[in-house]
Amino acid sequence: MPAYKVYEEIVVGKKYKPGTEFNCAIAVPDTDREMGLYVGHDGRNIGEEETLLALAEEGKAPYCVCLDVWGSLPVTGGARSMRLDNYDLFCSEYADFLVYELIPYIKEKYNLRISPDPDWHMTSGGSSGGISAFMIAWFHPEYFHRVYMSSPSFLAMGRGNEIPVLIRKYETKPLKVYEEYSEDEPNEYFGASFWIDQEAKSALEFAGYDSRCVFFPGESHCSRLGSREESRKRLSWLWDGYMTTPVRAPRNSPRVSAVIPDGSVWETADHFPAKDGVTLNVLSADHTMRYFGGETEDVLFKVPTDKPEARHCHGFLHTLPLINPKGAIDLAVDEGDRLFVLTSIGIQCVRSFGLIDTILDLPDRSRPLGISFGDPDRNWLYVRTEQNVYKRLMRVPAAGPDPTVAKTTSYYD
Repeated sequence: MPAYKVYEEIVVGKKYKPGTEFNCAIAVPDTDREMGLYVGHDGRNIGEEETLLALAEEGKAPYCVCLDVWGSLPVTGGARSMRLDNYDLFCSEYADFLVYELIPYIKEKYNLRISPDPDWHMTSGGSSGGISAFMIAWFHPEYFHRVYMSSPSFLAMGRGNEIPVLIRKYETKPLKVYEEYSEDEPNEYFGASFWIDQEAKSALEFAGYDSRCVFFPGESHCSRLGSREESRKRLSWLWDGYMTTPVRAPRNSPRVSAVIPDGSVWETADHFPAKDGVTLNVLSADHTMRYFGGETEDVLFKVPTDKPEARHCHGFLHTLPLINPKGAIDLAVDEGDRLFVLTSIGIQCVRSFGLIDTILDLPDRSRPLGISFGDPDRNWLYVRTEQNVYKRLMRVPAAGPDPTVAKTTSYYD
């Protein structure tokens, strides 16, 4: 079996995570073949490294560069751990650091022949490293398609408890996910791991992910993280068909499918439908309400058209730490009185009852500027960003100029 050559160094964050010192262990298999990439947490998982090599020798996985990263912040007299900031904080900065800074750096410095194919890229970790492994791929599904997480801490340490909810609401991403958890998980002031691990499992199933979850009765937190026996089981499943079967999202959740038809994707458009600037105050489809919001506040409001003095909360937008603006950038309404709210983290779809049940991914990573339905092609939703204009087919057309029959929903519709 080929051996690993291991390089170790400290890399300091620049644009992303500036000033954080990241200890990096880079294990490179002794092969001249194109390689995959494995990103781990909290030090090298030798069991997984050796299992990956064995599977590669058997043709069941690619040879993988194994990159393990853990960071700290230098302070007077020592260093402060950045584990929570990097792993538990529900934002994209750590994932961006890996994809845009660290991985390009090690590829160039060590002349690594890593495949650009996201199907050849995997993240792995346990506990806070497990939530981080998922978030890295969640924020960068164009780069990572395979995820292993042991007892992942989707807990209220850095708003990670919101992730299972958002898994249910967002479009399903092209990820293959393997989760493990045990009976004796921590029950702490920031949440109960046992129950949140079950919720993560349920959310992945609800959203239609290609996922597998294994439960270990009578065992404790991350009990099989370093197990070679379990490594072979999970890595064999995660890498199964890697040469022949691309990782795809099998389906969307029923809620997302109620908004976009199967096969609907963002397409570049040659124009943005004419409208008078950004619209942050719109009529409901039946003209009985006005919906409004703003960029600075993650709250939507409604006002009955016959009682303009009576303002009520309509809905509460999802947001992320370090993301601005927090609130609505632009609004549009469809014929079913679904409010489409353009935000920094996606297009949040609000039913007339005030519940957000769907979040559509933005078409690119540049700043979103506007949203509009087409005219006369009212089934097409348009988005304008700093980079381009896009359109996408919706199931329900835009609200017309005339009132429709009153649209009322409840918790269930």
